[in-house]
Formats: sequence, structure tokens, C-alpha cells
Amino acid sequence: MVTPHVLFPTSVCARWSMQRLSAYLRLVLVAALLLAPSLACSAPAATPPPAATPASSGVGAPAAPAAPPAPREPALVRITDIQITSAAGSYIAAAKGYFEQEGIRAEFVPVATSDQIPALVAGQADVAGAAINAFLFNALARGVSIKMVADHGANLPNASAGGWVVRRDLVESGAYRGPADVRGWRVASGSPGSTADITLDRFLRSGGLRYEDVTLVQMTFPDMIPAFANQAIDAAYWQEPFTTIAVERGLVVRGPIGYDIYPYQQIGVVLFGNRLAGDRELGTRYLRAYTRGVRDYVRAMLDRDPAAFDEVVPILIERTTVKDRALFEKAIPSGLKPDPIPNVQSIIDDQEWLIEHGLVAQRVNVLDFVDLSMVEEAIRQLGPAQR
Repeated sequence: MVTPHVLFPTSVCARWSMQRLSAYLRLVLVAALLLAPSLACSAPAATPPPAATPASSGVGAPAAPAAPPAPREPALVRITDIQITSAAGSYIAAAKGYFEQEGIRAEFVPVATSDQIPALVAGQADVAGAAINAFLFNALARGVSIKMVADHGANLPNASAGGWVVRRDLVESGAYRGPADVRGWRVASGSPGSTADITLDRFLRSGGLRYEDVTLVQMTFPDMIPAFANQAIDAAYWQEPFTTIAVERGLVVRGPIGYDIYPYQQIGVVLFGNRLAGDRELGTRYLRAYTRGVRDYVRAMLDRDPAAFDEVVPILIERTTVKDRALFEKAIPSGLKPDPIPNVQSIIDDQEWLIEHGLVAQRVNVLDFVDLSMVEEAIRQLGPAQR
């Protein structure tokens, strides 16, 4: 091979190389100037590579920001609706957004009182507020899959919707002075096998009589108003607001209320069907919202806080059969507990009374159908009620 410095002197080689390089650079510059506008319009901007983390630092590449969690679809919970004041906890929780805050879409399912447990068993509802009565115990004896999980009404101080009343003319004439005077009287009560019958029996025993010593007349609570007016009945174990209506019409005289006869008797319970009983997380969320609603009711109706009363009563007027604000102002309220733990011993005791009187055929272990762990957890999370 012949090298350049053999053919040309060194100085000539150097001059030739510099001239060639200078010409080449001029060509490159001109080409760049000509191409620059089109490159600026058509070429995408380059994305700089992420800065490399030194291997010796022991720190990995920064993680990409996490995507925000997808919003949780509200869980539909169907609640039996019989339009009674003791369901205030659910009505208030729905109206004030407590269910919504717990990720629950509450749907109220109108049913007859006697259809609440069948609706739970059939899966047509998830929650019911049912009375303690013979029907409930007979259903439990058939092995229905339901759980008693919270309070839904009890005989509390100054808060018992049920109570004893006597026809006014019998009081004014002196025919009635106390429970010992009512032997053979026509005494009205609601459906047979209810807690009202049990409380009535206790009242009669305080006068040396028994449930069997009176003529029991079963009728609906609204029908008792004309029955008293026509003197078709002499006394009753009645319910608000009908008691207050009859007192104002001069038909009856009010006697002791439920708490005075049978303190802390459990009147009703919240029942869960299979779905909520088996989903503790959802069941606890439901009871947390329900407890908040009950506490608002207690502040309004039992503590008589004016602001709470003005807030709660319109909800009850909308959702219950009582449409007159004045009745909420005058009537004795239903007893709901701000920490809604039911009196289980009362339920056990009342089953025995119903068995003794032939209204329940088979004894069940009540504790097998009670689960208070979810309401206890809800109360723990909210903190105990402050009164």
C-alpha cells in the first residue's frame, strides 16, 4: 500500500486535507439550514430518557404514580317498610345520607307487617325491623336463616309507645281504681301473641289477676277509637299515637306506660337475612349508619333537642303513617336505644310466656339466632352514645 505522505509532501497533504474538510463542513451546514423547517414541522419531539440511577446507590427507578382507585359501586340493601316510628333509625339514615356515606343504596320495600320475615327468607329483602312475638318464635323453630342483630324498639323510661288505658266514664264513676277492678272486663289488644299481651299479663298480676281473668278483644289499633266511643270495650293495652288522640277526645284516661309495667322489655329487633348476616363488612356498615340515625332520633324525640326535633320530625312525617307534627309533640315516643343493643334476656323470658300460653309450640335456643358482634363493632367505631 502507498501512503499519502510518500506521494505528496507533508505540507501539501495538510493543505489538501484542510481544504477538503472546510468544503465538507460548508455542505453539511447548508443542508442543515435547508432541512430545518421541515424537520421542525414533521418530526416528533424527542422524549429524554429517564435519568439512570447509579447502581451503587441501592435505589431502584422511581415507581410510576398509582392510578386512583375506581369508585365503589354502592351496595343495594333492601329494607322492609311498614311505616312505623320504631323504624326511625333507617328512615333518618336514608334521609340524611348516612347510608350513602357508607356506600349503601337503601331501598325500602313496602310489605305487610306479617310479611316481613317471609320477605327476608325469600331474599326479597335484606333487613327487617320485626316485633318480638309468637310468629317470630314459630318461624325460628322452623329453622329460618335470620339473625337478630340490633334493637328496634324497647320499653324505656318516658319512651314506651304502648301503655294501659281505661274508658273515661269508668274512671270518673269510680268503677276503676286499679288492676284488681278489671276482672271480666272487655280489654282490647292487638294481634295475639305479641309483647303487648305479655305486658298486659304483668299489669293484671300486679292486681292479683291474670291474663285469663279478662275477656280479651283482638282488634287493630285504629279500630279501638270507635270501640271506646261506642263503649264496646272497657280498657286496652294501646299504642301511640292513638292513645294521645283518644285522650284528647275525652274517650280514655291514660294509665302506666310499658316501661312502668315491664322495664326494658324488648319490643322489636333488627333482623338480617342471609346476605347481610354472611357479609360482616357490609352488615357493620349498615349498622353504623343505622346507629347514627337512631342517635338523631333519640336527641330529637327523647332528649327533645329543639334543633334535632325540627330536623327529624319532617322525616318521620314523610315516612310513617303519623302526618301531624302536633302528635309528635304530644305523644309518648317509641323507645329506641342510642347504643342499639337489644335486651336478649327479655326475648328469652318472653318466649317462655308464649310457650306457657300455648302460642309457641317449640322452644328454640334464642342465642342461636342472635349476633350482636356487628352492632358492637359499629358502636366501637362510632364511640358510645353521649347523653
